[in-house]
Amino acid sequence: MTLTIPEALMLLSRKNDTGEKQGQFVEYALAGGALVELVLRKRLVPQDEAAKKFNLVDTSPTGDSFLDGCLAVLESRGSGRTATRYVQCLAGKSKLMREQAKSLVRKGVLEEREKSFLIFNWTNYPERDSAPEALMVQHLEKAIAGDIALSTQDRAAIALADKTGLLRKNFDKALLSANKKRIKSIAKGAEGPTKAAMNAIDAVIASIAASTAAVAAAGASSG
Repeated sequence: MTLTIPEALMLLSRKNDTGEKQGQFVEYALAGGALVELVLRKRLVPQDEAAKKFNLVDTSPTGDSFLDGCLAVLESRGSGRTATRYVQCLAGKSKLMREQAKSLVRKGVLEEREKSFLIFNWTNYPERDSAPEALMVQHLEKAIAGDIALSTQDRAAIALADKTGLLRKNFDKALLSANKKRIKSIAKGAEGPTKAAMNAIDAVIASIAASTAAVAAAGASSG
């Protein structure tokens, strides 16, 4: 993929024509994708083979404004944290999705569209240039079908998009149905992502599960 993992997930999480959000817990997917990218760019390194905790070893700019922002957040939290802790502190930033969207606006991929209703105001991000997402979707379709070798970025994007409902929103149902077992194996790491990348993906899955449980518990208590 030529897009970063968070960029790919951001595009999948927006309806192309209106820019409205789709999918669930996308903030966690963006956070996990950022963590994988920072591992691949050697800003974060596992403390040991188990890769339960990560050391922040390089805070120099990555050249990507969104990743640099995430790197600054992790630096403020300190080195030696678990993947789950890093994912949660990034996903807890209320402006996380907006920051990635604005980065894509600056690149000419998305555009900002202000919306309002009564006293409420918000911003949608429809596509300005559809080519990057179209190429990314075509690439991931081949990856899902097993027609090309999977990169770590491909594995992370597929696993995170699956867990947040974004595969169902963007890919052909027949393709997903025919490759259901393969997608499941990718999400579980059977297709061979690095241990560090897999722990970042697992951290997202665990965080989503915890958030879902918290929402359910809150609903039950209020009922």
